[in-house]
Amino acid sequence: MNIGGIMKINNVKTKEDILDFMKSNIKYGWIDIYGEKHENTMINFRKLYRTSSIEEILESKLGTCIEQVNLMHYLCDIANLDSKMYVTRIYEDENTNHTEDDVYMHCFILVFENNKVYHIEHQNFEKIGIYEYKNEEEAIKTINKYYVKRSGGVSRPITIIKEVPVGINFKEFHRYINNLDEKQQNKCYN
Repeated sequence: MNIGGIMKINNVKTKEDILDFMKSNIKYGWIDIYGEKHENTMINFRKLYRTSSIEEILESKLGTCIEQVNLMHYLCDIANLDSKMYVTRIYEDENTNHTEDDVYMHCFILVFENNKVYHIEHQNFEKIGIYEYKNEEEAIKTINKYYVKRSGGVSRPITIIKEVPVGINFKEFHRYINNLDEKQQNKCYN
């Protein structure tokens, strides 16, 4: 797959290349249920959002944290880097229907290389970079602590995701994460 921009997918070989690729090609945004693009806004997100495929992300050059982490995971696979995707969020049950509420969810990726753990962050413009940690637990605690603080101190479970289902809305994505929670023993790293 080759797309426009400074860096091409077939040039991705390292975690640094992944961050460069994201900086060169992807902006924060999303495509709604009508195919309309929304850049740097969360207005009507809960009402109109749907998850995008890798192809849609590359074509639109847009992605929320959900899509961006999925794309980085895909790029890690291309570069033969071991990685895991995670979600930190304020828990919402299946009956939550607050379509105007802020979204308190963040997806992130960790890369495991040379007995170290690296967090590649592109989707949060305040924290763009690659961060090194001694181990997975230290990385998760540090990242989650930042988002607990941003959400006013509310406890946030961490969930590992192996894939992002395509074409589902925000409520369905939350339901998907809740289902994964039931299968995992999640810790809250506050």
